Amino acid sequence: MQIQALVVTPDAGERAHLSHLFEPAAGDKAIVILRFAASLGEAARNPVPVPDLLVLLPMLGASDNSLMFPDEESPFNRVPVMIMGDAIGIAYARGALTTGLADDLLLASDTRAETLDRIIAAVYRGRAWTQRKISGDIVLAAMADGVIITDAAGRVCYCNNAAYSLAARHHGEVLGLLIEEVMPLHDAKTKKAMEHPVVRVLRTKQITRLPPGTVMVRADGSEIMIADSTSPILGSNGSVDGAVIVFHDITASHALQSQLDYLAKHDFLTGLPNRFTAQQHLTEMLCQASEHGQSLAVMYLDLDNFKEINDTLGHAAGDELLVSVAARLRSCCRSIDLISRQGGDEFLILMAPGTNASETTGAAQRILKAVARPHGIAGKTVLVGCSIGIALHPEHGKTGETLLQHADTALHAAKAAGRNTYCFFHGDMLNSVIRRRTLENALRLALDTDGFDLFYQPKVSLASGAILGSEALLRWQHPDWRGLSPGDMVRCAEQSGLIVALGRWVLREAVRQARRWQDSGHQAGPIAINVSALELRQADFVEHLQRCCDEHGILPSIMQIEVTESVLMRDVGSAVDVLHRLKAMGMSLAIDDFGTGYSNLSYLADFPVDVLKVDRSFVHGIADGGPRRQSLLRAVLSIASNLGLPTVAEGIETSDEASYLINAGCHLGQGFHYSPPVSAAAFEHLVAC
Repeated sequence: MQIQALVVTPDAGERAHLSHLFEPAAGDKAIVILRFAASLGEAARNPVPVPDLLVLLPMLGASDNSLMFPDEESPFNRVPVMIMGDAIGIAYARGALTTGLADDLLLASDTRAETLDRIIAAVYRGRAWTQRKISGDIVLAAMADGVIITDAAGRVCYCNNAAYSLAARHHGEVLGLLIEEVMPLHDAKTKKAMEHPVVRVLRTKQITRLPPGTVMVRADGSEIMIADSTSPILGSNGSVDGAVIVFHDITASHALQSQLDYLAKHDFLTGLPNRFTAQQHLTEMLCQASEHGQSLAVMYLDLDNFKEINDTLGHAAGDELLVSVAARLRSCCRSIDLISRQGGDEFLILMAPGTNASETTGAAQRILKAVARPHGIAGKTVLVGCSIGIALHPEHGKTGETLLQHADTALHAAKAAGRNTYCFFHGDMLNSVIRRRTLENALRLALDTDGFDLFYQPKVSLASGAILGSEALLRWQHPDWRGLSPGDMVRCAEQSGLIVALGRWVLREAVRQARRWQDSGHQAGPIAINVSALELRQADFVEHLQRCCDEHGILPSIMQIEVTESVLMRDVGSAVDVLHRLKAMGMSLAIDDFGTGYSNLSYLADFPVDVLKVDRSFVHGIADGGPRRQSLLRAVLSIASNLGLPTVAEGIETSDEASYLINAGCHLGQGFHYSPPVSAAAFEHLVAC
């Protein structure tokens, strides 16, 4: 180990003595190389190379100033200092030690080995401190957070690289400046200047943090949002010697959080406030309205037949339509009103407090007209209507929940009234809502408990009266719903989403019955089953049919699927694919209610249809009908004949109707003239006769 020692003494004899004392000798643990200076001032003027040890030999009678540098600042930062000799009093030397002017005292009475050991120990202590200091500086310089240290007056005495960068300052230019000059702060919202946390810490001696939304103005005039932690630096006597602030840029994270907050409160597609935000706004509106005795209006809006647009043009086009509708709703309402997308194609409009029924009516009429105008979607012109339900405060409810429920009830009434209209809530609507919900619950229970029956209406040869097949029709023998028509039951099932489960129950039961008749030898003919649009759109519809036939061991040709024109035309591409797959199974396909749907009959060339069923509206009273009605029926039958498709006339109730149909070229029919829908057992009896 080699130790560079700087000895401060003007005495030549002392210099010679020390040079002799530290001459290298065998067994030494270190080699001490001496350099001399006559005074501390001379040492300060020639500090290089920096020594490992500073040795002071004060002259006899020297004052305290002989142990201090002239400018009161040593150039030998944390270099160990040792006082040597007996020329000064022991008490004085001990005082130098306790005040921090020296690290140790070397006495002339110490042996050479003792002196060398103590020098080595002092150098080790100094080097260890220096290493810790260097390590600390490296850590501070490498930190990604900005670190600024001030003195007790709030002037900067240290600034790391990150702090220079965050403040857009050059190295060294901030030292000695007040912290407020280096880091001007203000509130992001109010733009008001803020008390600097360093100033607060110097005053209170307490750790503190900046409030959220604090902005720092950089030297180049730009602004960043920061977060910090500021702590006091306390001396040994408890006084505040300074403060340290550690801070970082949160501009990006704050922007991200703001974006997340926005997304949490707004619909991502239309940019409108979402359901949660609308409910909060409604609560605030009701407080204001109640406090000032004002009215307000809640409007629920739902697009008519929106699903058909999704199914025919795709979901991207549906999204584009929703954005277009949202823009038109904004144009129809005032800036003080709130428009919200509730989800799907449903919107909520909250008319501001002070809105009366007349103003609400005007807004509803504007909305109906605006939404009904053509929309340019995916390069095509799309027409769509909407239905609106309205509830007023306080007439129709005083709480947000009640108003929303009643507006929703009015919306259903508007749809039931024919769509593309608006309805104000009134008390009688609740009865229909309760009835609908009760009916839904009863239908669900019937599905769970096998509470339905399947009846069969014969299809007959009009010429001979022979039964050639049947149509399976759902019946519900419920004591509380005896007056409910099958059509109303099916509509309720479609609205509640039960139609798929109900249709599959019908299919399973019909297949099971077909197997029974097959096993008993009854020649019952094909069984026709009506299929709704929702059933046809199920991805596993064809596979489910095949499984049912396989499970009961019957040929698919025993079953016939009946689909209306309107169902097929909702999604022609998908319908064609499904029908071809059914045809490939060997299943017969029939178009139900033919002639009442689409005037464009070109679809018949694409669909693999086996049978056309003529709607009962053509049949009823046809024998006595006018020439135009009769010509129309014959035209429908002629189309079927030219396509090579057999026809089944529905709703035949009289012998005159049957005779006319035979003469017109229709060979098959069904209706009360032959038999109403009957139970399976009754149908077996009809077949056996």
